[in-house]
Amino acid sequence: MEFERRKRRHTHIDMAPLVDVVFNLLLFFVITYNVTVDSGIRIRLPESQTAESQAVSPLVISLSPEGNVYVGDDQIEVEALPDIVRERLAAENETSIRIKADQQAHVEMLIKVVDGVKLGGCTAFSIITEKKGEEAPVDH
Repeated sequence: MEFERRKRRHTHIDMAPLVDVVFNLLLFFVITYNVTVDSGIRIRLPESQTAESQAVSPLVISLSPEGNVYVGDDQIEVEALPDIVRERLAAENETSIRIKADQQAHVEMLIKVVDGVKLGGCTAFSIITEKKGEEAPVDH
C-alpha cells in the first residue's frame, strides 16, 4: 500500500525581489540628490522683503565683516578679482556670479567687489540676501 506524501507548504518570503526594489529606490535617491556645498566663511546675510531663492552658481564671491574677499574658500585681494573672475568664467563656462556680503561689511568694499566682477566681464551677478522674518542661517 502506497501512502500519499503530504505536500509541504513553504511559508517563507523570497527576499530577492524586495532587495531589488530597495536597491532601485536607493539608486534613484542617490542619483537625484542635489549636493550643494557652501563655503566655510562665516557670513550673516542682510535681510530683504523681496528676497527670492537664487539659482545655484558655481562661482560665489563672499565678503566678510572684516572686509576680506573670498572666491569659494580662497581669500584673495580685491585688486586681483577681475583677473580671477575672467579666468573662472572662461574655465567653468559660466555667465553668472553670486555675491554674498555680510550685513556688517562696509559698503565701500561691496562696491569694490561689484566693480571687480564687472571689470572681469560678468554682467549677470546677484547679491544674495535673506528673506525678512526668516531665521538667517550662518555659513560655517
